[in-house]
Amino acid sequence: MKDIMVDIETLGTTNNAVITQIGACYFDRYTGDIGDEFIINVEIDSCLKKGLKVTSGSIKFWLERKENCTFLKNPIPLGSALGKFGTFIDKKAFLWSHATFDMIILAAGYEAVGQGLPYSYRNIRDIRTLTDLAHIPYKKEEGDEKKDAKSHDALEDCRYQVGYCVECFKKLRQSQDAKT
Repeated sequence: MKDIMVDIETLGTTNNAVITQIGACYFDRYTGDIGDEFIINVEIDSCLKKGLKVTSGSIKFWLERKENCTFLKNPIPLGSALGKFGTFIDKKAFLWSHATFDMIILAAGYEAVGQGLPYSYRNIRDIRTLTDLAHIPYKKEEGDEKKDAKSHDALEDCRYQVGYCVECFKKLRQSQDAKT
């Protein structure tokens, strides 16, 4: 499989937010089959010591979703977590995420611990762009603003995101097939 879905959980929405969890899974863009999976929880204190930040809105967000705080179980230091993530990913794979959120914050984390990126910026792909090109509404934004279909467990969210990305790939492929 050449595609990896990536999702992170954080204590903020700024580029230098504390990372609490990293999830990823390999997937087949046309069938939705899931391959190897990765989930790791990150010590909040290790992020703070490296200069990453917490925002007050994120504290409120997580206090309202205490049951979703899976990232509190067995966390490891930021540098170790990022190292393990780097080992998990194939350097030639495409990394799918919210490119203006997850990948920027991960890059800030790698910089904070003095590690280089284990992937090429050329291989980053954006979910929102994909849904726009396929004319499929981004599912989290559908309907009620308070409805949040994501679990906020990074690996579960990866699996969820794979589902609607596969819908997009199928629609784009059908559109291309119709033109030929």
